[in-house]
Amino acid sequence: MKNTAFAYFDRFECRPPLITTSPPDDLTMVIVIPCHDEPDLLTTLRSLDACDLPQNPVEVIVVVNESDNASVGTSQQNKRTVEEVCTLTKQRSESTLTFHIVSVTDLPIKHAGVGLARKIGMDEALRRLATIDSDGWIVCLDADCEVANNYLVMLEDSFLKQTPNSATIYFEHQLSSVTTPELREGIIYYELFLRYYVNALRYAGFPYAMHTVGSSMAVRATLYARTGGMNRRKAGEDFYFLHKMAPHGRVREITGTAVYPSARVSQRVPFGTGRAQAEWLQGGRRHTYHPATFEDLKTLFSFAAEQYTITEEEIGRRTEQLPEVLQQFLQKNAYLERVSNLKASTTHPVAFRRRFFAWFDGFMVLKYVHYARDHGRELVPLPAAAQALLRKIGHPTVPSEEEALLRIYRALDRSVE
Repeated sequence: MKNTAFAYFDRFECRPPLITTSPPDDLTMVIVIPCHDEPDLLTTLRSLDACDLPQNPVEVIVVVNESDNASVGTSQQNKRTVEEVCTLTKQRSESTLTFHIVSVTDLPIKHAGVGLARKIGMDEALRRLATIDSDGWIVCLDADCEVANNYLVMLEDSFLKQTPNSATIYFEHQLSSVTTPELREGIIYYELFLRYYVNALRYAGFPYAMHTVGSSMAVRATLYARTGGMNRRKAGEDFYFLHKMAPHGRVREITGTAVYPSARVSQRVPFGTGRAQAEWLQGGRRHTYHPATFEDLKTLFSFAAEQYTITEEEIGRRTEQLPEVLQQFLQKNAYLERVSNLKASTTHPVAFRRRFFAWFDGFMVLKYVHYARDHGRELVPLPAAAQALLRKIGHPTVPSEEEALLRIYRALDRSVE
């Protein structure tokens, strides 16, 4: 473990150690929370403090961050946050759950954002685990979340018994905390949109169908180091990070506990819950991707593995039978040439399938979904799409009301193993 981590630190730009105290010898889990201009961090930390404690120690690293040209208001809020956490830490009883807060106030404006803040914290988590030669877990959470009481215990249990390389953690937005009927309706639509998309990909047979929510993901330390760590994207960092992890073993979905992200309005990032809520108030996101888009992908993925064993002429013939919009997309992306090269460079169908989906990954899927949207697979009302998918998978209940649909989709995601 140490050698892998040291190779990572030698290769990638990392900051010097941010925490001076030594980690406990039996540390196996570090939770990283980026925090920028955040008034509600104490709610998150108190939620963690209320959790049942696992067998081994847990550390929480809060990265209070701002760019080198941050506004006076942001800097003042960040200073208040640091002071509040320091006060909370002094008031806490001795525990195997330890809070560390680090302040990073010099992020270059070009890269300042949640991706870089996560990277700084996750790099520090890697350093602390490597110090004791522990191939432990780096867990991501956000500063506007609460967690279920069994969060820490369930994560440790899943990590020790299932031993995945990476994981997502079940989440539900906090409907009870929404202040207005409009925002409540908005968060129901937004979460239903997320769950419809992932379940539609599962229906299509995409092997990496998973939620990519930054506050609900985790990775083993060695895999984090071997794959180059977190990216510095200002938004969407979670999507790219988890899809980078996916080819290195199944991303385990931990559904026995929950993260509860806030449903508040925010304009700080171009994606995510806060921005979706802001757009909802302006009349946005009432439609979603056409169900036929995922039928297209299902047809393609149904013979993905077979392509290794059939002739290129047969592959071409079967490709010509695909829906026209999908054929156009594949031609634009040199599909037949790519498949031919993959066949030539692999020696087993299993390896071919793995490399095929390493190429036709989550980003490529999203590119097709957007291409189809712009070339005939027009957007449809979200409730209608969610109902159509439930019928396709044979669900016994297909309600018309949006919140009832969300409850069903939550149950579907809870049932994933």
